[in-house]
Amino acid sequence: MTNLFTDIAHRIDNAHEGFTETLIHLGGFNREDAIKVKNLYLAKKLAKIDIGIGRINVKHGAYLDQDVLTRALAMANEA
Repeated sequence: MTNLFTDIAHRIDNAHEGFTETLIHLGGFNREDAIKVKNLYLAKKLAKIDIGIGRINVKHGAYLDQDVLTRALAMANEA
């Protein structure tokens, strides 16, 4: 049973890391800004963690457009 929880925790960590790397690549952000956008998307439920496959998925692909990511960073910085 402990191994199951360890596996789930590992997949969650991989999901966060993978999505952060995606935001760095698509948005041209540094790591700190990518984490701010990731946290905003998760808080506003624009993205969801799928622990079964260890990935964070956005509700709509347009949320990954560079101009949308830039506006999301501006919103995250305001908060």
